[in-house]
Order: sequence, then structure tokens, then C-alpha cells
Amino acid sequence: MHLADGILSDPRVLVGLDLVGGGGLVIAARRAGAEAGRDVAWTGLFGAFLLAAQAVNVPLLPGTSAHAIGAGLVTLTLGPARAVVTLGAVLFIQALLLGDGGLTVLGVNLLNLALLPAFAVELAARVFGRQGRGLAVTAVLGTLLGNVAGATALASALVLGAGASAKLTFPWLVGAQALAGLAEGVLTAIAVREIERRTPRLLFGGRTQGVRAPGAAIAWAAIAVGALTAAIPLASSAPDALERLLPELHAHP
Repeated sequence: MHLADGILSDPRVLVGLDLVGGGGLVIAARRAGAEAGRDVAWTGLFGAFLLAAQAVNVPLLPGTSAHAIGAGLVTLTLGPARAVVTLGAVLFIQALLLGDGGLTVLGVNLLNLALLPAFAVELAARVFGRQGRGLAVTAVLGTLLGNVAGATALASALVLGAGASAKLTFPWLVGAQALAGLAEGVLTAIAVREIERRTPRLLFGGRTQGVRAPGAAIAWAAIAVGALTAAIPLASSAPDALERLLPELHAHP
């Protein structure tokens, strides 16, 4: 779901969305900088985890794959501001070094894959809570809504800025990402409930917010990063929902 350079032909849509995404990142960075006591090493480790997780595509629909975004996990552990900064750093590395997503549309990808997903998870957390069953509901619904919101924004950008067919683009992108978001939300719920059971201090907004991550937790996270990195060569080679859609952009006026 990383938008590449050269797809949005309308400069007004491109510049406008880039400004919204870039402005959101600046606000998040300022807020994250004001949050004292959050462990920087733990944040960086989550960034490495997301970089590896987003590189592993898994089958979604026949001939289509998807990858995790990770907004639910990082928002519930790091908080929304630091989550946006972490996701933004991952998107920048992917665009600059891996060719996954374009630099001219970095702000667009920030909006779709960082700001909207993190906002949706934080909104769900304020409605359903961050403890017990409420935490699980927050993880599932927040991740699902974040995926749907990001896909809707991306579909809108393609329709307005690339002449894509709304009848094709919205159902396909939103439907595929809703399915992917539901699966990721369930996995996120399992992960954060396990964190709550074993190391509740790592959940953002808890009674002991700001406590440094214990060595055991960092060790487990490092193992997870290593396992995901090892799984990258086994990732599905099928295109994701956006890649499947691109050849049809101008075929259905």
C-alpha cells in the first residue's frame, strides 16, 4: 500500500496531501519530544520491528498479498505521537533505501500509513480503554478502522489525483485493507494482551507510564525482529492490493 512516485498526476492533490502528511509528522514530532521518560532504545527497536514486519507480505486474496502496518501495536505501546514518528522513520527508510514508496509522495504515505492508522487506534483507546477486554477491543477495532481510513484516503487520492475509477478503486482498496486490518487487529490484540499480562509497564498510558523497558522485554523484541528478518525471503511474491489495481487505473473511466 506504499504509493510510488509518478502515479498522482494532479499537482494540487500531490502537494496538498504531502503538506497534510508532513504537517502531521511535525506536530507529532514536537509532541513526542515533549514526552519525558519514554525509552529511546525501545522506540528504536519497535522501528526495526516494523521495518522487518512490513517487508513480509502474506497471501490475502487469490493473487494478492498484504503486509502489516503495525500502527496498532506501536500506538498502544509508544503512544500516538511517538508511533507516528516511528512509522514515519520506517516510511522514509523504505522510500530512500529500499525503493518501497516514493519520496515525492512521502507525505501522502505518512497520512495513509501513519497518521490515520495511529489516530484511529488512539480514538478507539479513548472509547474502549487500554486495559483488559477493552484493550483487546481497542486493538482489533482501532487497527481495522485505521486500515480502512488509510485505504479510503489512498483511494480518494487516486481518484482525484490519478483519474482512477471510483467504482473500482474504493471497493477494492477498502475491502482488501479491511480484511487485512481485521487479521492484523486480532494479532495485535493477542500481542498487547500478552504484554499487559507479562509487562504492563510497556503499555502507553498505564499507571507506570515512562518506565524503561526491562532487559527481558527488549530481548524478546530483538528475537521477534530477528525472526521477521529471517522470514523475509519466504514472503509472498504476489502483488499487494495497490499493485493489483494500478494497471486498471485508466482502463475504467
